[in-house]
Amino acid sequence: MGSRFYSQKDIDTFDKFNKELVGDLSTGKDGIIYQPVVIYKISAYDTEVNMYGETANGKTFKAGVQVGSLVTADDQTTTTDEFGPDLQQSAVFSFLRQSLVDISYVVEIGDVIEWNSGYWEISSISENQLTGGQTDFNHSVVCNAFLVRISNLNIERVRSI
Repeated sequence: MGSRFYSQKDIDTFDKFNKELVGDLSTGKDGIIYQPVVIYKISAYDTEVNMYGETANGKTFKAGVQVGSLVTADDQTTTTDEFGPDLQQSAVFSFLRQSLVDISYVVEIGDVIEWNSGYWEISSISENQLTGGQTDFNHSVVCNAFLVRISNLNIERVRSI
């Protein structure tokens, strides 16, 4: 679909400015607003399930991919019950769509994001920020996520001495 008011040159200029702000993985340049996150994808092949489709040992994840993001985190809330305190928090992770296309990465619901010493599971994805209202120029990928316990994940950190 041809654009009436925005040429491809205009779109490329938008992408250039946004990559300068957020960072560009393909060139390895950090942006002015540099908030790197690591995204882990579920490995369906390595995750063992029983006959009901449930996992006894939890999900298994592939190696993480570091990407630049804009993060908006809500305030933390703590609830206390008979099992002890529970920390809850939600956040919005915004990615430049073209940066994800450049590295051939697709963000999906259920992926886990590592940021700020915590792990966040993506609960919803929105890709409706259109440049000039044109569906050909989808600009961003916005993910809503919630904080998860590390004990619920099989993402292990390797420590070296």
